[in-house]
Amino acid sequence: MEIRDITAYPLTEDLWNPWCVVTVETADGRRGVGEAGGLWANTDLHAKVEYAEKFDEWLRGMDPRNIEALRVKALETPWGESRLARALFSGVEMACWDLAGKDAGKPVHELLGGAIRTELPAYANGWYDGLETPEEWGEGAADVIDRGYSALKFDPYENSVRDISNDELQLALDRVAAIREAVGEGPALMIEGHARLTPAEAIKIGSHLEEYNPTWFEAPVQAHQGPAAFREVREALSIPVADDLASIGNKFEAFEFIAERAIDVIQPDAANAGGLREVQYIAQMADAAAIQIAPHAAGGPVAMCATVHLDAVLPNFKIQEGFNEFTRPDWVPSVIDDPVSIEEGTIDVPTEPGLGIEFDADRAREHDRNPMPDHNFLSSEFKDTYGSQKHAE
Repeated sequence: MEIRDITAYPLTEDLWNPWCVVTVETADGRRGVGEAGGLWANTDLHAKVEYAEKFDEWLRGMDPRNIEALRVKALETPWGESRLARALFSGVEMACWDLAGKDAGKPVHELLGGAIRTELPAYANGWYDGLETPEEWGEGAADVIDRGYSALKFDPYENSVRDISNDELQLALDRVAAIREAVGEGPALMIEGHARLTPAEAIKIGSHLEEYNPTWFEAPVQAHQGPAAFREVREALSIPVADDLASIGNKFEAFEFIAERAIDVIQPDAANAGGLREVQYIAQMADAAAIQIAPHAAGGPVAMCATVHLDAVLPNFKIQEGFNEFTRPDWVPSVIDDPVSIEEGTIDVPTEPGLGIEFDADRAREHDRNPMPDHNFLSSEFKDTYGSQKHAE
């Protein structure tokens, strides 16, 4: 089996976070499907489409089942260290796992080492966009729990960057209090910081959050501050600290956070870090340091499905992020038919050969339009437009 063609398909219509589906076709006509993550901008999306042509040149003629050879050639080179290259290769690598699984007649998780669980706990994200008052946040959270979830993540802040005003802090705390009161003490609350505060401000906020018993405080500081800043926050608080997508890219960056014991939960994104194998390496290092893994998955259904296969084999897996119910427009099933759904806060691990996904490339081309604006996802205008429980009605 030899790689003959690598193509990227941008999907933007009514999506807060554009998707980039990647296909790898072989000389004998077989096709695998993956998804490349990105930097959440349309310019980045179309740069990946162009970059796919370069990967087509570099990897053409190689066996798609030889994942490690592909990974080393694509990533462990000077040009492979860019985030754009890693994201695009992530989609290529997923597609190659899909091909390998179909060729072997086995689901991808069997090729990754074998599933140690058949069901995965999931937490809801994307449910709170458009909510304003603490009362609305409490009601929205209660609706999520009524759908069967026992865990939910949210960013209760407004536009704070580096520091937070007293008014914004009080509003955030009122929202958290309303959520805890509405859902009770049982459900897990993951509080998102979106990597925008200084350590001092993060510690101030975190000390107020402790009374609400959050499962973790995510991305409390700016990503570029590195593991020392995360560790400063972690050691000052009694609540677990998680990294964020921007701060943990590949295994080399992850190693620094793990070695310094800067976090309690690590969240690499398989669509950005370099694919499933790269995240598996990160998970193994984290497991040796007693750090749990909760893979980031804010992209489309292909990346989500591939991540679920990976979750099934990771000993230190904690919980899977899920945007499924809250951010997908109605056209998605006609383009991407995937076996992953979240029922009562639980994901069944797929059993179909490969990833188990069907992708309609012709229909995909119909949905590269009506793109999101260049956005600030912290702004109220953006939150009012994309996501929320309106998609789940």
